[in-house]
Amino acid sequence: MPPKGWRKHVPDPVAAKTLVLDNGGYTIKAGLSLPNTKPQYDDCKVIPNCIARSRDKRVYIASQIEKCTDFGEMGFRRPVERGFIVNWEAEKAIWEHELFDTGAQLRVRG
Repeated sequence: MPPKGWRKHVPDPVAAKTLVLDNGGYTIKAGLSLPNTKPQYDDCKVIPNCIARSRDKRVYIASQIEKCTDFGEMGFRRPVERGFIVNWEAEKAIWEHELFDTGAQLRVRG
């Protein structure tokens, strides 16, 4: 007999997903995986791991670079060098923009 107050746990399908994240030096590969399934590369979102600043002083964070039309004289800042994160502030800005912002395509709730 189960202990008093015990209720059958019904898993929430949203909570059962696992975030799979590869924080590479050039791109971040991220996706959500269901239990008992093997993650596939096609299921992941590939995100540029950089912050760029254009000549007109607009700042593009990670996937916002796709909206840029003029790459002339654009300066790129990459937070990872030789496999090590060397600029935590830039990496934090990229993670917050891609994973936690309200408009993020890959949304994680914590």
